[in-house]
Amino acid sequence: MMAHELWLIKGDTKINITPMIGTLTWRSNMDELGDELNFSIAFNDTKHFPKNPCDIGDMVVLLNNGKEITRVIIVDELKSGTSPIAYIGFDYAFYLNKSTAVYQFKKLSADACIKKILKDFNVPIGHIVSIPKSISKIFNEKKVSEIIKEILTAAEQSLGVKYLMEMRQGKLYIEKQSNVVITGTFQLFGGGTSYDINSVIMKPSKKRSIVDMANTIQVVGNNDKVVLTKSDNKMVEKYGRITKVVKLDQNEKKSAKQIAENELKQFSKIIEENDVEFMGDDNFRAGRLVKLDEPVTGIKGTFLIKDVLHTISNGIHTMKPSLEVK
Repeated sequence: MMAHELWLIKGDTKINITPMIGTLTWRSNMDELGDELNFSIAFNDTKHFPKNPCDIGDMVVLLNNGKEITRVIIVDELKSGTSPIAYIGFDYAFYLNKSTAVYQFKKLSADACIKKILKDFNVPIGHIVSIPKSISKIFNEKKVSEIIKEILTAAEQSLGVKYLMEMRQGKLYIEKQSNVVITGTFQLFGGGTSYDINSVIMKPSKKRSIVDMANTIQVVGNNDKVVLTKSDNKMVEKYGRITKVVKLDQNEKKSAKQIAENELKQFSKIIEENDVEFMGDDNFRAGRLVKLDEPVTGIKGTFLIKDVLHTISNGIHTMKPSLEVK
């Protein structure tokens, strides 16, 4: 029996649609807010073939041995002749990605700003860590997800802390990224022995790039005057000057030096990414950190999961994460 199951929720009715589906995939990406889930339902117009129960707006929950992995709302349906009917679903963060809003915050902590936005859009909150960064800004007709990201970016620049934002069991969580470190395991079948994912690593590739490097940070105020410029001289000498501009509110001038240092720490480096394929582990989600030690490829250390695609085909769970060296 397959450990992963897909359940369709229609009001108080729950339908296990696992036997009706072919390949199932779900993915998360740090540049996007929320999970995407794709599946297809076998189609046949003969009399005794089960009727397709899925429709746009329905909720689908992915479980593994009874534990919830993700829940999504079906937003797309594609029918083509007698081919399987394809569905795409997104979790509740979909509404934050699609909605625009206007907000004006005045000296309100970052976490309080985000909690207000989520309450306004009826997104359930699991837990949001205290983010002691004062926000005074007008956000005019921006995507709600972008407003939240901007608030978190301002906090990260000021505090030098990276945050993880993700949906779990239909609720939104924001935590310090350093608190969510996983070690990968997999099972060949439900309830079977757990193995270390390092023991089966497939199709490894390594990419090194300075495309996203910034070795000079220029801090400007609201009047666009330069408040401070700070460089990583060794990196400038070696790779040429690559400048990133950070805009500050007037009342933040005192923290300009700290912000410049935090930004250099994050961006003044060669970005190394490893693309690999593993046996699947549900805990692999974009934004989390994972510890790996694979002696053959030399992929060793703590990595940031930039994005990950999970696939279940013929009962086998595999995943393709993109890993950035921390």
